[in-house]
Amino acid sequence: MTDVATTQKRTVDRMQVKLDHLDTLLSLAGEVIITAANLQDLERRANATVTGSGNLGDEGLDLIKTANQSTRRISQDLHNLVMAIRLVEIEETFRLLRRPVRDLSRNLGRDVEVVFEGSETAIDKALAERLLDPLLHLLRNAIDHGIEPSIDRKRAGKDVTGRVRVVAHDDDHETVITVEDDGRGIDEAAVRAAAREKFGAGWDDQPLLTLLCQPGLSTASEVTGTSGRGVGLDLVRTVVDEFDGELDVETRPGAGTRFTLTIPKLRAVNIIDALTLSAGGTLYALPIDKVVANLGLARDEVNTAFDRGRHITYQGRIVPLHDLQDSLGEPELDADQPVLPVIVLRGRAGEAAFQVSEFLGPQKLVNIPLDEGLDHHPAVAGTTVFTGGKLGLTLDVDTLVAMALGLETDREIADRLVGTVGDVVRNDDTGVAASDRAPEAGAVGSPAAAEGDEAENLQHELLTSLEKLQDSLITLESDPDDRDELHHAFRRLHAAKGHFSVLEAEPQAIFAHHLETALDYLRAGRLALSAERMDLLLDGVSYLMDTARQLPTPPETFPTEIMATLQELTASETVAAEDGRELANLVRQPFNLTPTAQLQVLSALKRGERTYETYLRFDPGRQPSFLAAYLLLRRIGKSGTVLATLPEVSDIEQGRCGPELKILWSVNLDDVDPLLDRLAALYRIHEHNSVPTTIFRYEGGQEG
Repeated sequence: MTDVATTQKRTVDRMQVKLDHLDTLLSLAGEVIITAANLQDLERRANATVTGSGNLGDEGLDLIKTANQSTRRISQDLHNLVMAIRLVEIEETFRLLRRPVRDLSRNLGRDVEVVFEGSETAIDKALAERLLDPLLHLLRNAIDHGIEPSIDRKRAGKDVTGRVRVVAHDDDHETVITVEDDGRGIDEAAVRAAAREKFGAGWDDQPLLTLLCQPGLSTASEVTGTSGRGVGLDLVRTVVDEFDGELDVETRPGAGTRFTLTIPKLRAVNIIDALTLSAGGTLYALPIDKVVANLGLARDEVNTAFDRGRHITYQGRIVPLHDLQDSLGEPELDADQPVLPVIVLRGRAGEAAFQVSEFLGPQKLVNIPLDEGLDHHPAVAGTTVFTGGKLGLTLDVDTLVAMALGLETDREIADRLVGTVGDVVRNDDTGVAASDRAPEAGAVGSPAAAEGDEAENLQHELLTSLEKLQDSLITLESDPDDRDELHHAFRRLHAAKGHFSVLEAEPQAIFAHHLETALDYLRAGRLALSAERMDLLLDGVSYLMDTARQLPTPPETFPTEIMATLQELTASETVAAEDGRELANLVRQPFNLTPTAQLQVLSALKRGERTYETYLRFDPGRQPSFLAAYLLLRRIGKSGTVLATLPEVSDIEQGRCGPELKILWSVNLDDVDPLLDRLAALYRIHEHNSVPTTIFRYEGGQEG
């Protein structure tokens, strides 16, 4: 079963860029070159003016004005272009939710129709990735808690099929996403009772959403793989708050529940409209939309109370006052200033005021995030370069205010929840959190045929093909007669098989081949697409996706049960030699050499290589014989050239292979036994015999 925990692992650091965006970028690059030439001319004129050998003149002043206007316009256009490039359609996020939602409804025995609308809505890529967990939690709640069992819906006069709608749309400067179900609604009385039992008296008058988002609060009678831990909505709110958004809930008993996520559209990517200031000789930049006010206060306007500490009154509100340097762990500011520069900030946790040294003014800056491994104050977001080339720090206002108010920061909340989040998001039915599961040892191979960026690109294309394949299968499940979608699925699986081969993930390539055979039988009408077979195909694709994410060293584990079932489905045409029938005596069987193979033998002889007939008998262990044989052939092919095999390679790929092989191959060795002895331990070869041979023994497939 796929899930969002693995979805985040497979995020690839790349994006598709529209051609018109590239054209705009090239145009802006040309304008930058022109502006740079004008600035060079200005530098020459300025030097001449300083040395007295020339005069800047009116023309020079016009150049300064033009250069200033150009740089401001180009910087703004570049900013807008970067934002446009980062926008992606939310369709990708919706698509990644379809499989876990499908599996959840089937596991719970719920008859549910999940509809996604507004897939064309464009959002920032960072938001698209972060929305996966919140949306999955909301969908889980809707299916597990909201949608009633079919019998209950029928008694209530509802359609037996529950309906969940996920809708995204733009609203001015915000993105609005709703998750709405037509289920039983939220039992508010039960929620308040659970809150009172867990947190004590005084919780009865809290808003419903506040109660629902309390960590650890759950009305479930038992903990399951889907619910009962009370962390889902708390995580939803944390992610929404991370993007300065709002979370709302509406519920009607017996009619359903709707959660609404309202998130401001991101205005910058590491580019901030900042208010700059200094404190204790250090320059700081804060997002200007977090600034409530800049004040110059006399000392008698600062109050101190035993229960409040230092505070000021701003527009009738009491706001705690802190020293910015002291809040950041630095020496306190000079306390002898006659007028105190004070900045009032609003974070998610509330408002706080901070004493600074001097206000410098607004400025557009580029934030350079600090490395994750670098030890720094939690409220420091990164570094930046101010006008004049001076270095300074950017501040995380939400964390700064939360710490000033003595509340938990987002980092502390994440640390507190880290032990429970993994329990909620599972990758299969084993009960092991996907984030805790380590790859198994014993990699099959590494991408020798595709290295560096090429291998990374191939892996990205492979994952894309598999994700689209999964999407096609889910579509086919609701409409088995969609022939076009069936053809799409077959082509996507065929492409994935090719990528696995190029990346030398041979077990996966072979497994993909058997899945492809089953799809081919479906295309030809020789198999019917039942629910059990759809589960089989989807489980097979999940295996391929899991191993694709672990490239270049996928695990050597093999889904033998799925493979066995696939072979049973196609048994009418493909019968493995392992089915108990007596194996033919390969030793006496001649090779049927193609003209190409004959030329290869002659070429090998000309190069001074020797050709051998080698008979092998091996123990495949827990993996199928055909897989062990294929891997063995790949390994032998690294030392020499495999010219022909018995069974033929096409038969091995189809599963028609037992625990023995006969190989005709050429190699630059006078004795191949030492090489085979070394391979014996790796591939459990318990018998091998090799005889030198030449092309003259074969004519048209008959021994001469």
